[in-house]
Amino acid sequence: MSYLKSAIAILFLVLLAACSPAPNEGTTPPPVSEAERRTALAEASGLFQPVVVKELLDCLSSADMTVHCGYKNPEDLVALPDGKYLVVSEMAEFLTDAPGTLSLLNLDSGEREPLTVAWSQPASLRGDVTCPAPDSAAFSPHGIDLTRLADGTVQLLVVNHGKRESVEFFEVTQSDENWQLAWQGCAMPPGDPFINDVAALKDGGFFVTHMWDKATAFDEVVRKLLSAEPTGWVYEWQREQGFNKVPGSNDLMPNGIAVSGDNTKIYVNIYFGDKTIKIDRSSGKREGEFTVQQPDNITVDDEGNLWVASHKNDPIGQTCALVTEGPCLLPYEVIKADPETMQAEVFLSQDGAPMGYATVALKVGDRVFMGSAHGDRVVSSPAY
Repeated sequence: MSYLKSAIAILFLVLLAACSPAPNEGTTPPPVSEAERRTALAEASGLFQPVVVKELLDCLSSADMTVHCGYKNPEDLVALPDGKYLVVSEMAEFLTDAPGTLSLLNLDSGEREPLTVAWSQPASLRGDVTCPAPDSAAFSPHGIDLTRLADGTVQLLVVNHGKRESVEFFEVTQSDENWQLAWQGCAMPPGDPFINDVAALKDGGFFVTHMWDKATAFDEVVRKLLSAEPTGWVYEWQREQGFNKVPGSNDLMPNGIAVSGDNTKIYVNIYFGDKTIKIDRSSGKREGEFTVQQPDNITVDDEGNLWVASHKNDPIGQTCALVTEGPCLLPYEVIKADPETMQAEVFLSQDGAPMGYATVALKVGDRVFMGSAHGDRVVSSPAY
């Protein structure tokens, strides 16, 4: 973290100098977006920046990785109950809140397929009854999770950045082997949060990570990073109680989140804290953690093992902004961990083709599928 803190401090000063108006300047400079600020920081770093690799645009698989192309930023993945399809969250570019979409990966054919969403008002809502329906044209998915509720309903929860920060509820059904979604409601955290990932509970509630307040000035976010002050936390939502902070969850940009099969343990990736933590749901106590560089999403396989996508690049000084097609080849690792002992091992270390910048690792059967927040593909490799 010491190198990271120094890099942030230096780059932030460069950015301030670049964005500050000259003395006695009579015009007001145009506002700078968070995405533009992040790109400016990367450009000022002098570090390697990924670019388009033309040789990879044919989407050929490698000896140990199968490539599934046709996506736009497949940031998160969940498996549908039949084990034959994945739901893919095709996220807009980070910090832009532009529209994205949900799609499918057919595991038999290896091809992308569309996923139909019915946005009509349901007869009864599963979320907060006061939460209005989203603007479907602005729908901007991020983290997703799927569970089967006590009444048998298969429910998909989706973090949405489209014109608001919300968690959207969808019922998942299958007809003639075709999967479809029906919007069932939503819930919006209080204040002006930047939420990231969601973990569904069997009782209809959920946990959602809050990375930082969007209203917080950029220099204040940087100050907190430099001071190792918590910027975010985890919320639990229940229909009767609404949103409540989870005790013990305050930390440096909570990112991915998952729960144990019995819903008693919470696993949270602390992106700028370089760790994954385990919180006991009943006591709120942290029961363990393991070190992992910049952990993004976390998933739990059928055996209860944890799978974490870990970024190995400089999070401030390197971005994928120059990659306009194909994959972004920033290095990453996939970490596998025991949920009881919180002992972790590197399952996969990747620096180069056919995909980089993995944000999720999902074990389905005998393969591990990986998606990315920037690029055109999902890849898979043997799980053993």
